[in-house]
This record gives sequence, structure tokens and C-alpha cells, in this order.
Amino acid sequence: MAMSEWIPLHLLLQSARPGRTVGALDGAALDHAALLARVCRWHAAFAAAEGRDWALYFDDSLAFAAALLGAWSAGKRVYLPGDDLPGTLQALRPHVDGFVGDVDPCWQPLHAAPATDIPATGVVLDPHACRLVVFTSGSTGQPAAIEKRLDQLGSEVEALQQAFGALLAGAQVHGTVSHQHIYGLLFRVLWPLAAGRAIMPRRFFHEDIVGTLANGPSVLIATPAHLKRLPDQLDWAAVEGQLRAVFSSGGPLPQESALQVRRLLGLAPTEVFGSSETGGIAWRRWSAERPEGNPLPAGQWRIEDGC
Repeated sequence: MAMSEWIPLHLLLQSARPGRTVGALDGAALDHAALLARVCRWHAAFAAAEGRDWALYFDDSLAFAAALLGAWSAGKRVYLPGDDLPGTLQALRPHVDGFVGDVDPCWQPLHAAPATDIPATGVVLDPHACRLVVFTSGSTGQPAAIEKRLDQLGSEVEALQQAFGALLAGAQVHGTVSHQHIYGLLFRVLWPLAAGRAIMPRRFFHEDIVGTLANGPSVLIATPAHLKRLPDQLDWAAVEGQLRAVFSSGGPLPQESALQVRRLLGLAPTEVFGSSETGGIAWRRWSAERPEGNPLPAGQWRIEDGC
């Protein structure tokens, strides 16, 4: 993608880009201007709401993106619960001033303000003031809260674009992962918004994935758990020639599964390694039986105590 099409994250709200599609919401295409109009409604709601810290949970990635950008533009810090289970939200309640999105009405979620004639442009987000709190997976203990600044997230997506962007020009972004975690947030929301790639609704079933990937140039954002269960009987051949990349993160992809993905989809999957704390660190592509790891651009490495 030409860098002229790239919009740094802090400039996403500065001006609407005519003809720039951002994805599909509620079964209809959404362009940049329509997204900014939604952001404006959320900005008005957050600006009128007391308190700085708000928990966002949405099923749809573009609905989430509008609320996230609206919260940031109103000076709010956003917390991302990994799910909407009562226990998760109850544990978060002492740390936030309110909830937003697809949560039970008992949490009294904030709603977007009515449509307004106020232009949703001219806003430059402060890369250091805009904050987001994500949570670790909890695989080694209780989930820990990790705060990210917008400038850190911007560096992340710029590194991803530098490493992989040339492969993905014009591709729609499909995925099985949730944007409520750092991997999905980066790969299915922030990176596509900056690069001008269409964000499509999340898919859970392999049958749906085959059909959507075959419709045009596409990229699949998935996890090892999903890729390990690709059924042989589906028409994966229909995807060949359309699929530009398959990304996997959230855990190691076993060699047997990686080679099966390559066989069925006709494309070597790319594993991305990192963590909520560090962000992306390295990647490897299964074009060989045992691929070498590569550092992501601008990453710094050191060997300490043999690690």
C-alpha cells in the first residue's frame, strides 16, 4: 500500500477521506466519513459523562472502533474486558466509572448521543494522552492490567505495515479473534484503519470462513486453536488466489498444523510472537519445514541469562 493511503492513528479523525471504505457494519458498507459521524456521536456522549475510565465491550469491531475513538477524543481512558461474563465485569467494576457496548442492561451502559450536525473532523488525538488498558491472558496467574499509549499502538501498527503491508494491498480483513484482546485489536481494528483495509465481521465457523475468503482479496487473522481444526472436506481450493496472508498468534502453531494450513489454503501461515506487555516481537512464515524467526521492524533484542 502506498504510504499516501496510510493514516497515522492519531490523525484518523482529522479529516474524512472520500472513497475510503473502512468495512462492513450491520450488513452495509461503512466509509470513513460515516465512521467519523459515529465517532462524533460517541464523543458527545463521553464528553457529557463524568469519570475518566470506561470499559468497552462490543461484538462488532467497527462499532467498537467508533466508541474507542470517541472515548479517546473526549479524553477518556478505555479498559478492554476480555469477555462480557458477569464475573469479568464485576471484577472490573471498582476500576472504571462505567460500561459501554454490548453488556447486560444491569450495568447501565452509556449510549451514543443522537445524530448531530457537528462535523466529525478536525480532531487530532494526543498520542501520549490517549490510553488503553488491556489484560494479559492469565495463563500464568491472574490477568494483569497493561496500559498502552496511542503512540505505542501506532508504533506497533507501523511495524506490522512495514513487515507485511506489501502483501495485503486491497485485501479485506477477516478474522476469528476478538478485538477485545491486543492481538485482535491491532490486527483487526487499528492496523486496518490506518492502512485503509476493509474490516469485516468476525467469523467463527469454518464454513463461513471459506465463503468469505473466496469473495475477493482477503487476509485471515486466526489463532492456533482455530487453524488446528481446519476440516479437509471444505472447498478450500476456492480460496487460492484470493488469500493474501494467514496470521496466527496467541500461542505456538504446531508444525503439523502449520503444514496442513499450507496444504489446504495454498499459502504458508505467518506466526507472530509477542505479548500484551511487550507488543509484537518476532515472526516466522511456514514456507519451510522449520522456518527461522525474524524480528519485527524496530524491535530491540538482547540475550540475558541464556534467554
